[in-house]
Amino acid sequence: MKKSLLALAVTGAFAVPAFAQSSVTLYGVIDAGLTYVNNAGGAHKWAMQSGIVQGSRWGLKGSEDLGGGTKAIFQLENGFNVFNGNLGQGQREFGRQAYVGLANDKFGTLTLGRQYDPVVDNAQPTTFNGQWGALFSHPGDIDNTDNGFRVNNAVKYVSPRFAGVQGELFYAFGGVAGSFGSQSTIGAGLNYSGGPLYIGAGYFLAKNPGVTSGTVGNDANFGSGGIWSFVGTPRNMQSISGGASYQFGPAQIGLNVSDVRFNDALAAGQTTRFDSYELWGNYSLTPAATLGAGYTYTTGKVDATGVKPKYGQTNLIADYRLSKRTDVYAMGVWSHSMTAGVNADIYAGVLGGASSTSNQVLGRVGIRHKF
Repeated sequence: MKKSLLALAVTGAFAVPAFAQSSVTLYGVIDAGLTYVNNAGGAHKWAMQSGIVQGSRWGLKGSEDLGGGTKAIFQLENGFNVFNGNLGQGQREFGRQAYVGLANDKFGTLTLGRQYDPVVDNAQPTTFNGQWGALFSHPGDIDNTDNGFRVNNAVKYVSPRFAGVQGELFYAFGGVAGSFGSQSTIGAGLNYSGGPLYIGAGYFLAKNPGVTSGTVGNDANFGSGGIWSFVGTPRNMQSISGGASYQFGPAQIGLNVSDVRFNDALAAGQTTRFDSYELWGNYSLTPAATLGAGYTYTTGKVDATGVKPKYGQTNLIADYRLSKRTDVYAMGVWSHSMTAGVNADIYAGVLGGASSTSNQVLGRVGIRHKF
């Protein structure tokens, strides 16, 4: 009898890890609507579009308690088009995010996989597109503040939050045999969150970003029209972005500044640079109804051609929450090019083409459901 009890105790001791607390969450967003643009490639267009205010997605995320304040974590997130069921992000099964890692209460979080860069993590919350989606991006999402692309082969470290401050370090391996740094990506970010105030800034440098096999690869719109036609296939892409937002009562205001530079753009030794300055605000008329407005001014310099593009973009939205998980919205965008010979460009990759004139106007109505 004593031997039986001893055996049971030993077996129980070794079985403890099997009872470690773990969880897996299934979640998603479905965003669908009708978009009208007055001039896309020279013609007005109507389109049923998926994933504008938020990308339509479903995902799995989970954690396992390993003890001592440490957890194993993972996230797999799929993007899709609700109107035809097609996969997004280059037909990837988990094109939005796919990573695994460890998180510790005292030492921070380390993750490996396909992930967002520090500009997206830290600076995007200070942009109007960070509140309301792709069409309010800086022209063509030229600086990636709207996560127009993700980064493959990435290792990310995020610190714990100390006195409201959190830091981030980021590196992505290019995967080129014999050349450790080729096609790689590095980055860093910092943010402060305290009460109604948020401040965030991020930096990343992508080497040979237009190369299909690289960390960024064909996710981005390099040389594909609109504002991106001033870029070509650059040797490097560097993006720096920072800003702040403040909530007071039913109102929220925000501002963001970004600088993006492309080396060897259109010609060897030539640089293309764009700087964007953005101011925006939201106001809740009732707990269910919100109005928002923003303005972005973008100025550029293209060394290879001497062109200095300038854009102004006005953004408007009205959103009404039918419940905690479902809302309907109407939005409008007006893009204006202030440079002769340069056409307006709200977001060529989303609309199917930049304008053939100096103005482009867009309207959209849609519904979003979260689960």
